[in-house]
Amino acid sequence: MKPTERRDLILRIIDLCESVSKKGLNPFDVKVRELFDRLRELLPLLKKHEELYLDLQAVLGLSEVVYQQGEWIKHRSSLLYLDPFLVLLKLQALSPEELAEIFVRSWHPVLELECLTTNGLREGHDYWRLLPSLEERLRGPVVAEIRPGMMEREELERMGFLPKELFEEMLEQLWMELRKKGKVSYWQFVKGRDYTETVRRAYLLSFLITYGRAAVEVDPIKEEIKVEAREEPERRRETCSLPISISPP
Repeated sequence: MKPTERRDLILRIIDLCESVSKKGLNPFDVKVRELFDRLRELLPLLKKHEELYLDLQAVLGLSEVVYQQGEWIKHRSSLLYLDPFLVLLKLQALSPEELAEIFVRSWHPVLELECLTTNGLREGHDYWRLLPSLEERLRGPVVAEIRPGMMEREELERMGFLPKELFEEMLEQLWMELRKKGKVSYWQFVKGRDYTETVRRAYLLSFLITYGRAAVEVDPIKEEIKVEAREEPERRRETCSLPISISPP
């Protein structure tokens, strides 16, 4: 590995650790053991003081991530004391007098005074002055009668309406293509001949991912997104959103 590549890798690890402490990234999204192994492999190759200093920063950052993981677990475990069932039992054990005292301590009524101003009178006068007559309102809007007709399939597709069978066929073709390529880069797979085709392929791929027929793998260190076809749809207990911007050329 070249010195510049080693330096970039260590800097990405440092930036990832800072995202946990400063930007609120979930500490368990960081693969601490894997990153420590990468740093262990790089250590014999580090010769300059600057590289050793960056390596030390990365180790301290990963140690902070481990600390944040412990704090996260402590916080989650402390929430057990706010279990709804325990709160209900505690409320049932309180006497009416104790409940009334708690209510009085937490009750903060808001007082509001409403009055009719000159501007309010003017707005009301303008409203009734400009309001159409009851006869005009009951008459309803005047519309031109248009007889039903036929639309060509090309026109429907241009308006964004696709028959269900055609849409499912397009999804199946894209899945077959992804299956043949195996695990591949997201951008290499969705890239089309032009911007419109790229957006269409990305749009269809999002449905395959949502239906569980394609898997997404994100590597924050290498800044890579890979996709892979699934033989059987996978139903996930937890879901997350992964916004990807596709800018026109």
